[in-house]
Amino acid sequence: MELSALIELQIERDRRRGFQVDFASDSDRLDQLMRDLVGLLGEVGEFANLLKKVGLAHTTPGYVAPSLKEANPELREELADATIYIFRLAALLGANLEHDLLQKMSINDKRYSDLER
Repeated sequence: MELSALIELQIERDRRRGFQVDFASDSDRLDQLMRDLVGLLGEVGEFANLLKKVGLAHTTPGYVAPSLKEANPELREELADATIYIFRLAALLGANLEHDLLQKMSINDKRYSDLER
C-alpha cells in the first residue's frame, strides 16, 4: 500500500471516530497541530523510555528490564503510534508526505554525498 493511501486510511478512521480532521479556521487547525505534536512527542518519549531501560539492562548488571528482542514488539508499536501522529500532522498541513520525503532524501543525497562509499 502506498504511503498516501495509508494516510488517507488513517484520516478516514480518525473522522469516523470523531477526531477533528476538518477545520473552519487556521486557529482551529493550529490548535489541533499543537495537540497532535504533543501526542507525537509523547509517543517518541514512550519509545525512548523503553529503549533507555533496554540499554540499562544491557549495560548495567542487575538492572531488570526487557532485552531488545523482548522489547522489539512494543518499540515497534510506539513507532507506529508516532507514525500515526506524523500522518495526522502531514494531513493537517495539506502535505504530500511521499513527495516531501523524496524531496528531502534528494537534498540529503547532495548534503551527505561526501560520505558515500
